[in-house]
Amino acid sequence: MSSETTPSTEQEWEQKLAQLRATNEELQRRRADAEKDRDLFRDLYGKASAHASAVSAENNELAERAALAEGQARDGVAMLKATYDERRDARMDDEIRRRAALEPELRVENEQLRGRLAALEEDYTRLEGLLEGMTRAQVEETSALESTVKNTILASVHA
Repeated sequence: MSSETTPSTEQEWEQKLAQLRATNEELQRRRADAEKDRDLFRDLYGKASAHASAVSAENNELAERAALAEGQARDGVAMLKATYDERRDARMDDEIRRRAALEPELRVENEQLRGRLAALEEDYTRLEGLLEGMTRAQVEETSALESTVKNTILASVHA
């Protein structure tokens, strides 16, 4: 029990009562403060929990949007690639058709050029033979002229 002695006089009883009332008031005040703190912590916990839920929902929404954006980007790139490939194929097809359309004309032109080449080769061979003949004739003529000049010079020296 208590180490204090029991009050014996009325004044001691009043002092004791005043002391107990002060202690009671202090305890009541502490209890009220503790309840206020409890209510504050409950409120803060509720707000933190609501904020955490909101952040979690926002994160989930952002993750969904990011996944959607990634899918759209992937699909968009695939669509652009397919469009590019189609255009390239169309251009290749156009080029093939253009060349195919030109083929008969180019074949005729090629045959004409081959004919002209053959004619030019024949002209070249004929001219080469003619030049060779002219060169031979000129060499013979030069030899004959040289011989004539020598004979003329020798005849004038001996005369």
